Order: sequence, then C-alpha cells, then structure tokens
Amino acid sequence: MSEETFREIIGIAKKSKWNQIKKFIRFIIGNTLKKDAGYSLTVSFNGKKQPKYNQIIKNKEKIKVIDKIIDFNNLSLYQATHNSNNHINISQNNGTIIVLAKYLGPSLNNHHIFDFSVNLDALNDPFFTIGNGKKINCSEILKIINKRATPIIKIKKEVTKKESKGVKDTKILNIEAFIFEKLTEKNAIWNGSETKAFQNWKAKIKNKYRIETGNITYYKGKPTKKFSQYLESLYKSKDNKKKKLTIKLDKKTISSKEDEKEVSEQNIFKALTGKNAIWNGSETKAFQNWKAKIKNKYRIETGNITYYKGKPTKKFSQYLESLYKSKDNKKKKLTIKLDKKTISSKEDEKEVSEQNIFKALTGKNAIWNGSETQNFKNWKPRIHKKYKKETGKNPYYKGNATKNFKNYLKKIISHND
Repeated sequence: MSEETFREIIGIAKKSKWNQIKKFIRFIIGNTLKKDAGYSLTVSFNGKKQPKYNQIIKNKEKIKVIDKIIDFNNLSLYQATHNSNNHINISQNNGTIIVLAKYLGPSLNNHHIFDFSVNLDALNDPFFTIGNGKKINCSEILKIINKRATPIIKIKKEVTKKESKGVKDTKILNIEAFIFEKLTEKNAIWNGSETKAFQNWKAKIKNKYRIETGNITYYKGKPTKKFSQYLESLYKSKDNKKKKLTIKLDKKTISSKEDEKEVSEQNIFKALTGKNAIWNGSETKAFQNWKAKIKNKYRIETGNITYYKGKPTKKFSQYLESLYKSKDNKKKKLTIKLDKKTISSKEDEKEVSEQNIFKALTGKNAIWNGSETQNFKNWKPRIHKKYKKETGKNPYYKGNATKNFKNYLKKIISHND
C-alpha cells in the first residue's frame, strides 16, 4: 500500500457487483476515518426526498451499516477535517452503479471491482481499469478507444405496419390525453392548453392510482411504465372509468387472510358509516377516531388484545365481522342486558351486580376507558352503606359480593322496573 495522498476514483460497474463495491467503500472509510469528524451517511431511494439512512459513522463498528443497504438511488458519505474533505458519492441508473470518490488516503486495489474506472492521484500518472485486474495507462486506453471507435451500423428489417387497433399502435406523445379523449369523448387540449376537464381528470386518476397501488405516477416528468399500463387498462375496459377503490364486503372477502386489516377495518368502517377510510393515501380523521373507539370498546368488553405483530387478531377480526353482519351494532354501547339470567351469571357476578345495576338505575356509564367513573365510585359507598343500615350485614366477603347483597341488588332492579 503506497503513501497517503489525495486521490480521485471514477468507477462504473453493473448492479450485480454491489456487494464488492460495498467492501471497497468500507475499506476506504476504514482507512480514512477520523474519530473527531466521522462520515455523514445519507441514502435516498425510490425517488423519495426523505432519506432512508441519515447518520454519522464515527467508529469502525458503525461501518457495518453499509452492509444493510440493499437498494438506493443515491448514497453519499462525507467527512470534513482541517486537512481534508473526503467525499464518496454513489448513484444508480438503469442497473449501472457510478462511484465518485475523492479522499486523502492510501491507494486501494480496485482493479477487479469496476467494469471501468479512472484513477487519479497527486503523485502518479492517471491509469484506467476495465475489470481484468490490470492497470492500463493513457496510451493503452487510447488504443482501445480507437480500435472500437468505428461505429457498427445495424440494419433494421422493415416491419409491415398494421392498422392501429390499440393504444400501443397510436402515436402516444401524451398517453393521458389520449386515454381521456377515448373515455370521455372530450378534448384534452384546446388552443394549445389543457382543458379544465382534463386537468381535473388527471388529478383524480393520479390520486386513485397512488391509493390503489402505492406507486409513483411520474419519473423525470414522464408517466412511469406501470402507470402507463394502468391507463391502458382503463382504455381496454371503459367500465373501469368510474370504479372506486373498494372491496366488496361479502363473507369470502371478510374472511380473506390476505387483506385482514383492510377488510376488517377500512371496509367495515365504510359499510357502517358510509364514509371514506382513506383519502389522498392517508387515513381520514373519522376513521382514526372510529378505530380508537372500536379498539377501546373491544378491550373493555373482552379483555383481549386487538393486534398481534401489527395485524388484527383472529378474535378481533371476528368481532369486526359481527359489526358488519349486524349494522344495528354501529352505535351499540358496552352494556349487558339485566335480566334474571344475566344477574345470576357467575362469570360476571361483580360486574352485573354493581356496574350494570348502576347503569340501569342511573343511565350513566360505570366504566370509561377501562376505569371506573367518578359517578360510579360515589354511588358504590352509598349503596353499601344503605345495605348495611337496612340489613346489618356486610356487602362483601373476601373481595366478592355476598349472596345476600346480590339478592338485595336484584330487588332494587325489580322495584325500579
């Protein structure tokens, strides 16, 4: 390894060599890392402005974060000290990785990594590599270029043109305008400008596509391939023009494991309220409030959890299905009917005898958000005191309501009826 000096590398390689390039980058960082400065790492991907990674690499242990990066559009590593500014920038385009590295450090062996690279430093002549493991000097690279400089002219066979029947055979400089005019029989362009109807349709279709697929509609100002195919599908099936992003709520759909969360929550909400759960790719406020209310109601009523590993539990999904099957349950409150069978139920002795008696007598909730209400707390000592005064007995024994106290509460209900 030669002495430390300022170096520049421009490397080009296929995406398949990304793991080799990661080792190369880790090697540069490991040999140039300054603990008092550290490398600032920023990674963006899938056209998103917000970076996936944004952190400082200050020690060799943190260099391992490079191994976790699988997909990206642009990766930047920057370290500034009093003596140097080290910068490594990596971009990806059409399956090709481009590496630009400027750093103060030793020379590195990159002869086998890049399919093509240019290497510069302050002390030696520039050299090139073409992935064969050898250095190639300027005169040799010039011979290679001159040898391959004669352009190869390919003769294309004439293709018999057929009459255009579909979208692909027409001149589609503007596929959106074409599809709009086919579907609506209105002009997309008038006097060189987009019509208002076309602008509104575009906004609606873009929004619908993003919600339905989660994909972007444009890349570098042009419709993506998938979005273009989506527009073509609208042309082929005109009845899809006004189709909304809904899933029919039948028994098969509700029991579908693939869309448990969507069917059990978004579509149940839609069926019960007639309102949208999703708008512009985000949950509506009404849907968020409804979810919180239903989850809380379910937990109080059953004592069970609603989610496991981010998905609704089987019991919670069944509970949501029951809401769909019985729409009259939409505004149902957490109550237990006070009949003779309920009052005598051993499973809910304390709840029936006090919470539901209180509910039946006052019309107020005994429990709210999993805790006893203040009204219920105030009522209990009064009913206990009244019972003691009238019978001379205690209402509880070892924390449970006595049989006599339960009978006393039953009498209160029967007299109240």
